[in-house]
Amino acid sequence: MARVWAYGIAAAGLALAGCGPMALPEAEELCAEAVAPQAPLSGEGRMGVASDGNFHSDIDLTFHLGAAGDPGVAYANCVRARAGQAPSRPYYDVGGRR
Repeated sequence: MARVWAYGIAAAGLALAGCGPMALPEAEELCAEAVAPQAPLSGEGRMGVASDGNFHSDIDLTFHLGAAGDPGVAYANCVRARAGQAPSRPYYDVGGRR
């Protein structure tokens, strides 16, 4: 019975270990991708005639109006939240951004 408790406590410890802060370089990469600018307009469209002779069309558009504020500040806040410390390099130095 004591062995069952020991395994339970070990399992709980391993589960909680995943809740801690992540490594700084990993947090920097993830946050840089999260705040990176996106294309302002993207989407896809389809059109054609079906075998029954009816015309069909479908358009999906996605608009990105951009993030409010400075992406460097958002990056720094994201890194602090994920890693528990300030970034070691600025946003524009991560991942070849310049």
